[in-house]
Amino acid sequence: MLKYATLSTNPYSSHMRIVQLVGNNKKVLDVGCSAGHLSKVFKENGCEVVGIELDDESAKIARNYCIDVIKGDVETINLNYPDEYFDVIVFGDILEHLKNPQTVLIKLRRYLKKDGYIVCSIPNIAHITVRLMLLMGKWEYEDVGLLDRTHLRFFTKKTAIKLAENAGFKIEEVYPTPWIPFFRLRKLHPIFLKIEYTITKMLPTLFALQFVIKARKI
Repeated sequence: MLKYATLSTNPYSSHMRIVQLVGNNKKVLDVGCSAGHLSKVFKENGCEVVGIELDDESAKIARNYCIDVIKGDVETINLNYPDEYFDVIVFGDILEHLKNPQTVLIKLRRYLKKDGYIVCSIPNIAHITVRLMLLMGKWEYEDVGLLDRTHLRFFTKKTAIKLAENAGFKIEEVYPTPWIPFFRLRKLHPIFLKIEYTITKMLPTLFALQFVIKARKI
């Protein structure tokens, strides 16, 4: 299933922010790497990438960009890598799909170098669209988006931060990715993307579609 196989090039998207935070020439573990849309960019930036992916079709494609793709469920598999091997572990739109995301963070923490860090993108369940839906007495699952029917966990900004902290990480950055409903001007000129982001920074819990979190191992 190639549901999340498209890379967003919007400079304020979670994908572009993840790429920036990972940087160049790192050893990266890409958890839930899908078909390798992020792994491909990491590789182009000189990174050595190992992926974890549950879906057969996606894992096969991701092997074009990763030195290794571990096929299986991150909640149950064991990694054949030494402790303190990776510089960065990326959780791109994956933690909300797990039964026990904190357990997974704790489990994989050992594979980070002493100064290593995680980069996570997590949907914001407190987004204004969800709040308005609840005010109307609705909760309707969707094929994709904030109410993706495959989401098992839901996070606000505070609970996403708490998740990382409770797993033994220190928050270094929380970046909101903007999505203001009906703000169609974003399609007209890049300046409107910046305006949308500026508004989102002022009211992140309302207008952030996701939060991208960088948290360092402690």
